[in-house]
Amino acid sequence: MGLSEEQIGKLLEWFVKMSETRKRLSEQRRRALEENNKWIQPDVIRRMSDEELERRFIEYYKSGGGRQSLNQIYRDRIIRDKKRFRETILYLLDEDIEIKERIEQILGGEYHIEGFGRGILTSFLMDYKPEKYCLWNNKTDMGFSVIGWRVYESKDLWGSAYLKVLEALQRIKDIRPDLNLSFLDIDLFLHTISAEEEGMRAVKAVTEGVDFNLVESKGEISVVTESMEFAMEKYLEEFIEANFNKIFGANLELYQDEESTGRQYPTPIGNIDLLAVDREKKEFVVIELKKGRSSDVVVGQILRYMGWVKENIAKDYNVRGIIILKERDEKLEYALKLIPNVSLFLYEVSFSLKKIY
Repeated sequence: MGLSEEQIGKLLEWFVKMSETRKRLSEQRRRALEENNKWIQPDVIRRMSDEELERRFIEYYKSGGGRQSLNQIYRDRIIRDKKRFRETILYLLDEDIEIKERIEQILGGEYHIEGFGRGILTSFLMDYKPEKYCLWNNKTDMGFSVIGWRVYESKDLWGSAYLKVLEALQRIKDIRPDLNLSFLDIDLFLHTISAEEEGMRAVKAVTEGVDFNLVESKGEISVVTESMEFAMEKYLEEFIEANFNKIFGANLELYQDEESTGRQYPTPIGNIDLLAVDREKKEFVVIELKKGRSSDVVVGQILRYMGWVKENIAKDYNVRGIIILKERDEKLEYALKLIPNVSLFLYEVSFSLKKIY
């Protein structure tokens, strides 16, 4: 069951008045949009030399337009054919063509460029006309999931889905017109409630009818405790990413798409610690670190992630799971006895001191 409009309205008010994420990011995102808008204009792009267009795009892509993280592996592929890239951008910004048609042709038609996905496409649109167009990426979908809205169907074509996203964001704006929120603001709002600790606490407070101030004060304590408890897992996650091939073998590689890499892969139901793919065996592997969670919680979570991957990414690939933990957990082992496609791995940490003086 989703949040009511009254609850969403309270969250919007909290976001405007109390969110530290908004205080930290809102102004720099607004300035980035203003700067991007100066060059993301058809006439300006037509006049640019190939070198200037490439420089502008690389700077833009590295920063995610000042709003999002983009998978850098695709950056050079997108701009490799500068003539085609220029034609694609000019087609995207051509207001004489229906937006549905433009999106369809770029994401899956005549103007498609490998790596130029919905995140970067809609980022260009928002920077071109921020009052008319919105950003649409994984964080948008995660935000919709948090408030309980199913905005579009997987069978929808890209253009139709984008119009539904636009309509949904406008609906959120209209819940609290007195706050005078823009599409840029709503984008940060959805990011905050789905990916920031303070936002998740605020959602919990709204659903439980708890005062925001009380939640914030308790949250500060819980964040400190949690960060200490999970410090080892955080470094372990970084270590696994850096040494992935050595640990799992050459055939298994971290998954990556046009918006995200396989570490902390965002989904509408939460971030997967590590998402990998074995193209030879035709299988996806969801890897979760236990991180102090109960056995029931971690089993439920990895099965949800595996189900989501199967339905949304895997297609004809199989999906299996790996849970990594520090020490054996009898409850967890019993829970997985009848789930053969989820394995358990233990990690060990070695630490030594060497006297040098």
